[in-house]
Amino acid sequence: MVLLLVVLLYFFWDGGKGNYSWREHYDPNSKDPYGTYLVRNLLETYFPGQPFKVVKDSIGEQLDSGSFVYVGTQFSLDSQALDQLLRFVERGNRAFIACPYIPQALLDSLDDGTCGDYGAYGADTVFHETFHQIPDTVAYMNFLHPSLADTAPYQIKRLFLRQTIEHAWDFVPNEYRCEAQTTFTTLGLINDEHANFVSAAYGNGEFLLHTTPLAFTNLYLMEKRGLEYASKAFSHLGAGPIYWDERRYDPFDDAAGNGGSPEKQSPLRYILSQPPLAWAWYILLGMAVLYLVFRAKRRQRVIPVLERNANTSLEFIGTIGRLFFIQNNHRQLAAQKMRLFLIFVRERYHLHTKELNEAFTKGLAVRSDVPEEHITKIINLHRNITSSGFLSDTTLVDFHRLLERFYRECK
Repeated sequence: MVLLLVVLLYFFWDGGKGNYSWREHYDPNSKDPYGTYLVRNLLETYFPGQPFKVVKDSIGEQLDSGSFVYVGTQFSLDSQALDQLLRFVERGNRAFIACPYIPQALLDSLDDGTCGDYGAYGADTVFHETFHQIPDTVAYMNFLHPSLADTAPYQIKRLFLRQTIEHAWDFVPNEYRCEAQTTFTTLGLINDEHANFVSAAYGNGEFLLHTTPLAFTNLYLMEKRGLEYASKAFSHLGAGPIYWDERRYDPFDDAAGNGGSPEKQSPLRYILSQPPLAWAWYILLGMAVLYLVFRAKRRQRVIPVLERNANTSLEFIGTIGRLFFIQNNHRQLAAQKMRLFLIFVRERYHLHTKELNEAFTKGLAVRSDVPEEHITKIINLHRNITSSGFLSDTTLVDFHRLLERFYRECK
C-alpha cells in the first residue's frame, strides 16, 4: 500500500508537471498553457464601454456590427455560416481569425484570381501543407508597420511538459500574395520571410488572418513580451463591440498535444495521452483485478446482527396498572406505584426501604435533592391509603402527582 502511494505521488506531482494539460485545445475557460482564458479576458476590456458578446451556437443573426474574433486550431464553416460571416464583414466590420488551418472556401471567397487558381484542393480543404510550414523548435515574429515593429523580434516556441519540441509553424502561402493582387496585405512576418499575419479587404470591411494562434494562448500572455505582441495584433480591430467565437471546430486529434478538440475526443483517449493520468488508469485497473481475484475466494458466512433484548418490565407494569384502573381497584394501583417508587429508591440511591421512618426520609432528601417535606407527604399519603378501606379518584391522582414530581426533581 505504501509503495502504491509513493508511485501515485510521483506520477501526479512530478510526472504531471503541475497537473496541466499541454494540448493545444484553446479552451476559453481553461487556464492550461494552451487555453485562451487570458486573451478572452483581455478582449472583454479592450474597448472600454463597448459590449463583449460570446458566440456559442450558430453565427446566424448574432453578428450586428463590430469585430468578430476566433482563436483555435481550425476555423471550419458550412456554406451558410460562411455567407453570414462574409456579409458581416462586407458591411464594414472586421473578422480576426487566428488559426493555422484557414478554410479554402474562405480563401477562394477573398481571392480575386489575379495570382492564379489555387482552389484545386476543393472547398473543404485548407492551405495547411508541408510547403506552407516551417518545422523548427523556435520561431520569431514581428510586425511590418513601423509603429508596431520591434527592434527585437518576438520569440515563440512550442512547449510540451515544459520541454521545447519541434513544431510546424504555418504561414500564408506566397501564391496568394503576388505583386499583382490587391486583396491581401502583409501585416506581420514569421522568421523575417513568410507572412503569418495578413489582412484581406472584403467589401467595406476586412479579414485579419493570423496563422500562429499559439501567440494568443495563456502561456505567452503571461509574459510581458507575449502580452505586448497580442495587444499590437488586436490593435487592428476597429473600436466597437467584440464577438468572441468560443465554439470548437477542430476535427483533428493528436495524442502528443499538437491539436485536437476536447469535445470530440473520448475521455479515455485523453487520459491515455497524459502520462500521469495513464499510470493512474492502469493502477486503478490493476487494483480492480486484484480485488476481484481475492474476492472470488471462499468468504465466511455473514454473521447476522442480533437485536438487543428488550426490557418489557415497564410495559408489563403499565399494562397491569391500566388493568387495575379499569377494574376500579385504586388501592391496588396505588400499592403498585409505591412498590415502583421503593424499587427506584433502592436501585438509584442504595437506601433500605424496609422502614419508612424519619431517617429514611432525611437520607432520601439528601441524596435525591428533593425537599424533605415532599418525601414526607408521599410516605404519609401512602400510609393513609394503606390503612383506609376506600380510595377515591382524587386521592389516587394526588398520590400520582406527588410521585411524578419526585421523579422530575430528583437528581
